[in-house]
This record gives sequence, C-alpha cells and structure tokens, in this order.
Amino acid sequence: MSTSCDLWSVRSVRLRVAVAIALALTIEGLMRSNLNMAVVCMLNSTALTDGKPIISSLNTSSVDRSSPSCPLLKFGDVKSVEHKGTIFWTSHDRAIIFASFYAGGLAATLASEVLNRYIGATKSVLYGGIANVVGTFLTPFVASQTNFGTLPIILLRFVMGFGQGVLWPCMMVLVGQWFPATEKSTALAIATTGNQLSVIIAMFVTAELCQLPWGWPMAFHVYAICGIVMCLIWYLVVYDSPCHADHKLSKEELQYITTERQKTRGHKPNWAALLRSPAVWAIAASSFAHNYVTVGTITYLPLYYKTVLNMSLTSNGILSAVPFILQFFSKVLYAGISDSAKKKDSSSFDVVTRWTNSSASFGIGFCFFLLCFCDCSQRAFAIFLICCAMSFVSGYIPGYSTSAVSIAPGQTAAIAAFSRFWGQIASSLAPYHIGAYTKQGTYEEWRLVFAVIAAICCASGLFFHCCGTASLQAWDSTHSKVPLEVAQEELIDSSKLDDSVRVTTVD
Repeated sequence: MSTSCDLWSVRSVRLRVAVAIALALTIEGLMRSNLNMAVVCMLNSTALTDGKPIISSLNTSSVDRSSPSCPLLKFGDVKSVEHKGTIFWTSHDRAIIFASFYAGGLAATLASEVLNRYIGATKSVLYGGIANVVGTFLTPFVASQTNFGTLPIILLRFVMGFGQGVLWPCMMVLVGQWFPATEKSTALAIATTGNQLSVIIAMFVTAELCQLPWGWPMAFHVYAICGIVMCLIWYLVVYDSPCHADHKLSKEELQYITTERQKTRGHKPNWAALLRSPAVWAIAASSFAHNYVTVGTITYLPLYYKTVLNMSLTSNGILSAVPFILQFFSKVLYAGISDSAKKKDSSSFDVVTRWTNSSASFGIGFCFFLLCFCDCSQRAFAIFLICCAMSFVSGYIPGYSTSAVSIAPGQTAAIAAFSRFWGQIASSLAPYHIGAYTKQGTYEEWRLVFAVIAAICCASGLFFHCCGTASLQAWDSTHSKVPLEVAQEELIDSSKLDDSVRVTTVD
C-alpha cells in the first residue's frame, strides 16, 4: 500500500505541486503561442503580402515541385479555408510584437530573484498568471485598435512576457524546496511536460478555434478561461515550502522531505561566488543552447517543412507536433533512468548529471549535423532526425536543470534566474538569427542554420561535461544544516519529526 512518502501516491502533496507546475506551464504556454498560430487568421491578405511573404508565399525554388522524388506530402484531403482577417500588421510590426514578449521575459529574469525573496515563488507565479489571463482576454480588442498603431499590443505582450518570465525560475525554486535530491529529476520531468503539451495542443487546437463562427478572438478567450482555472488551482494547491503547508502534509511526508532534502530556503544571492563558479556558467551555457534549439524549432519547423520538405498544411501541422509528443515520453524515460541510478549509488549523482546532459547536447548536435545533408529526397530521414533531436532535448532535465537545483540550495533562486537570463537571450536571438539565415527558405540556407545549432549544442555540451556538477558547492553556506536545524529555521513544528532525525552536533 502506497504512503504519502511515495511520490506517486495520491496522498503525495509534492506530486500535486509538480502537476500544478506542469499545468501552469501548459496553460501559460498556450497563452504565449496562440498569437503565433492565430496571426494567419487575424491579418488580411494585404498584410500577409507586404514584401516579406509568410510561409505560403516564400520562394521555394530550392525544391523542384515537379520532381517525382519530392511530391507534395499530404494526409487525407486537403481543404483550403478562407480566413477573412481585418488587421494590418507589416512583417516588421509582427517581428516587434513577437520580440516584445521575449523582451518582457528577459526583464523578468532580472527581477525574479528579488521577487522570490520578497513575495515568494508561489505569489510571483500567481500574479504573473493573472497578468497573462487579463492580457489574453484583452488581445483581440487591443489588436483591433488602430488609433495608436501597434504600440498598445507591443506593451501588452511585454507585460505578458514579464508575467511568464518569472515562471521558470520560480519552478526551479519550488522543486528545490519540495523535493529531495533523488526526486528532483523526476519532479522536473513532470513539471516541464507542460512545455510539450502546450506546443502539441497549440498545433492542433488554435487553428480550429479560429474557424469557429465567432472568429479568431475565440483562440484567445478560450485559453484565457483556462488560465482562470489554472490560477485557482495554483492558489489552492501550491505553497512556497513544506513549512507553509504542514497542515496539509502527513507526518510521514513532512519528515521524509525534511530529512531527505537539504536546506533550500532562499538567501541573499552571493553573486561574487556565483559568477566565479564554472559550474554556474556551465548551467548557463546549457540553458542558452537548450532555449536556442527549442524556440528555434518551435518557431521555424513548419517553415522548414513547407519550404524544403514540401508538405501540405495538414501534414505540416501533424508532423510538427510529433517531435514534441516523442519528447513528452523521452523526458519521463530520461528522468526515471537517472533517478533510479542515483538511488542505487549516490556517488553516481555527478556522473548521471554529466552524461545525461552530454547525451542531450551531443545527440542534438549530431542530429542537426546530419540534417545539413538532407534535402527533400531524404524527407523521411530528415523527419526522423528532427524527432530524435527533440527526444534528446529531454536529457537537459536530469542534466543541467537538475544541477541548477542541487549545487547550492540556498542560492537556487539566483542560479535559476541567472541561467534563465541566458536562456531568455537565446529565445530572443534564435528567431532573428534563423529568420535572417532563411530569407528565401532554400536548402542551402537551412544547412547554415543546422550547422550553427549543432555547433552551439556541442560547445555547450563539452563545457558542461568538463565543468558541470550536481554536487553541493563549498561556497553555499546552508548545505551543512542537519534536519532539526532545517525544521527550526523554517518554523516547522519539530514535534512532527521522529527522534531519528534529532541530530545533535558535537564540536
């Protein structure tokens, strides 16, 4: 019979926390990406052909459409749907609008550590979620206004980006608070499945919502309603640490968390030590590579499928989602194997963290290197490589992400904010870089994109393999606390702890 100490028990409060984080990532991810999908429905035909055509108008001279080796790939009958948009945004306008969201996220990473210390991770996520709900509801109205040009929608997207930008650092802090070392990879895998779910859902659902009788605003209003539900669940389920939820925790689960994990309460960041640590910089480098690959792929995979692999809209949508469906399962597999290895041999903590991160970095790099040699005649192999690359991405979770919540428990918020800062820079750079490389969408241009991605992944992977670690660092002064000290400092009722954890230190 399972107990609350078992992570997978229905009585486990920390499992509910992990699921709530996954739900937040899913719903907020939908509120982020719905504009990318709905823009086709929103804009009129003049806006779509302003001199910088969208996918369907791109020069596809690199693909011989009449070649028998590269026929149009389509699933079922392809029916064209006419979208009568009324909004006029030039390609330059769209670039600024999309960039404003990531700029807001970049600003949030600079403030997330302070927010974590002064209002806590739970409230930071809740307030950010409310900002995204309000922003999503307002988007159809604001986007339709022309009196002030695109400035209102740019400001709105910036605020929404700020609200979502605090989510990842806060997630890292909550995982550090709620989960012992042997469960952190699994907790992160559960939580971050929201990233894949949001992409998978957005690929299929947003286009259908645009075609409802009420028009494209439904692609925003439906997700905003989901956001309200998410905020309510978050408010009811998630607490900053076990000490704030001890009335909901069983005696056994509280004791398990307290005895198994290290002290993770946030302290003023020791930036001097952080910036001198090769391990912290290795985490930041892997975060940069992870976000560059992920954002670049999500944003431009449909474009690659259209211009180089010659796919119809239906097949494009299905096959764009498949890599992220596989990533969903590979993440659970990666986390299970790594945590199982750590439980069998605690000395393998570093080894498992380095090798899982390396498998991600070098696996992705190798797949994108091979993609450099795949044109339309190798379409099936190209799709296979993209699926493999996205599956390898899951290795970053038991890799550098686990390292970020393990090496300095008292500095988790600062490390998460620092790594997210570099990840957010990559998120902003990837769309611009890839867009600049693929103006015509030719096979030769995409070869350069894939080569750059492979180089970034391999360089960051080598750096982490040499300097990355999951071991507690000497410059973090909180890791030597014994369980009873942790309980006393977090104001946990020590009467709930068994005598086995009442350790008395001897000078």
